[in-house]
Amino acid sequence: MKIRNTYFFLQRLQKISSAFLKVIVLLVATFFIKLLSQTYVQAKVEVTFSKNQTEQIFALIERYIDNNPEIVIRALEKIQNKEKEELATEQKRQINQNKKLLFSNPAGMILGNPEGTISIVEFFDYQCGYCKKMLRVLIKATKDNSDLRVILKEYPILGPVSLTAAQASLASLKQDKYKDFHQSLMLMNGRISERAIFKVAKEVGLNIEKLKADMTDPEIFSIINSTRELGQKLAIRGTPALVVNNEIIPGAISLNRLRNLLAEEN
Repeated sequence: MKIRNTYFFLQRLQKISSAFLKVIVLLVATFFIKLLSQTYVQAKVEVTFSKNQTEQIFALIERYIDNNPEIVIRALEKIQNKEKEELATEQKRQINQNKKLLFSNPAGMILGNPEGTISIVEFFDYQCGYCKKMLRVLIKATKDNSDLRVILKEYPILGPVSLTAAQASLASLKQDKYKDFHQSLMLMNGRISERAIFKVAKEVGLNIEKLKADMTDPEIFSIINSTRELGQKLAIRGTPALVVNNEIIPGAISLNRLRNLLAEEN
């Protein structure tokens, strides 16, 4: 097993360019020299390294990395883990600061029980294939749990057609057809286009002329911009993204995982 792990490790390591390794050596050596200098300062002893000494320090560190290349992978993993922890901490802080905006929505933009005490927030885009899968999971979840409400956030980030779809969807609220239009548009077969958007709108009984007029309402652009700003604060870079238990869950998840997350909340 150890031989096999070493083999795969070496394969991963080969992907790291020599230039990158030199950068690592430079950073480590610079940090080491700075640390030594600070130590001598604290000891009230002035110290400077000659060019030759500095080159020797670099050479020693480079040799050590050559002999122990796995430390580069470990260092990168630690950096990534630290960044993830810092991101999660900041996201939780932003969730707490923006709870009112995050968990409020018109009743027509909520799946499940609008008065439910268990809340999920979903950021989605109509052109997102994984959002289509997530919608099916959310619909099943609301049928399983009568106390669950899913707050829908229009988050058009995949281009002009996504924006048009979001405008039309929000405009459908004025005709009390949001849920029907949202689910039909999200679950339609094929790619979404402007023509397809209005075709689906007509199929669910929307007045197309009124819908197009309502799509230009400044309030709709205000809602979209507000949601975009909220998504940026929460560092949501893709869809779908769920907010469950004060935590951002990126990407589509299974019904079982969603049930487990909701069970943790209770």
